[in-house]
Amino acid sequence: MKGLKWYLTVFILILVVSLVAHIPASWVYQQLPQRSGVEATGISGTIWQGQLQQLKVNRQDFGALSWQFQPSKLFAAKLQYQVRFGQGSSMRLTGKGLLGVGLSGFYAQDVLASLPIEQVLPYVPMRVPVDLKGQLELSLRSFRYAAPWCEQATGSLAWSGAEVDSPVGQLALGPVIADVQCQSQQIDIQGKQNNQQVSSEFSASLNEQARYQSMAWFKPGASFPATLGEHLKWLGEPNAQGRYQFSFAGKL
Repeated sequence: MKGLKWYLTVFILILVVSLVAHIPASWVYQQLPQRSGVEATGISGTIWQGQLQQLKVNRQDFGALSWQFQPSKLFAAKLQYQVRFGQGSSMRLTGKGLLGVGLSGFYAQDVLASLPIEQVLPYVPMRVPVDLKGQLELSLRSFRYAAPWCEQATGSLAWSGAEVDSPVGQLALGPVIADVQCQSQQIDIQGKQNNQQVSSEFSASLNEQARYQSMAWFKPGASFPATLGEHLKWLGEPNAQGRYQFSFAGKL
């Protein structure tokens, strides 16, 4: 009788594990509460390994999304996935990284994401009539979520092929590199660039109430475009270091 109970227990355990391992991701998605503005189509695979062909959030097309469960992280009391996203996105977004949930909540590691800067402009307060060109590349070494932004994060933001177009001229900035930090809902960004046309530094912060502050300066270089130089007088006089300074503040 004891042997029968043991075999029955093993059989039930194997059956449960098999059922869980083969739960279709599409079925799980259908059981989740529907969220307004979120559309997922072409879901295939299981909750452990699968993909969806298209993800839309508030009508923004984030392209395809694939995931691969990492069972070794269970020993650290974590559910962690290797994800890739952005293939086929109309935003030309691409990215990959590690996403998971642990005892301290949602987290991300080694995330790389890239998209054209013009896709970001509608969400950035702009006080001057300029167009920006180039590619934004975000690298997050670590990220721990807490509403509304983050509990902790470290990373960098690079703007490659950076160009600024204005009605009176164009600036080629070269690579622009910034450090990104978050601590207890306070997001801080500090960056700089330097080439023959112009050198500059900038900083920005965003707090829990979605209020932002930004400060920056730029200094014309030896190859600063003459057409732009003619209009610098409208900015007033530079400081003793030859820098033009400005700042913005507001709420997103």
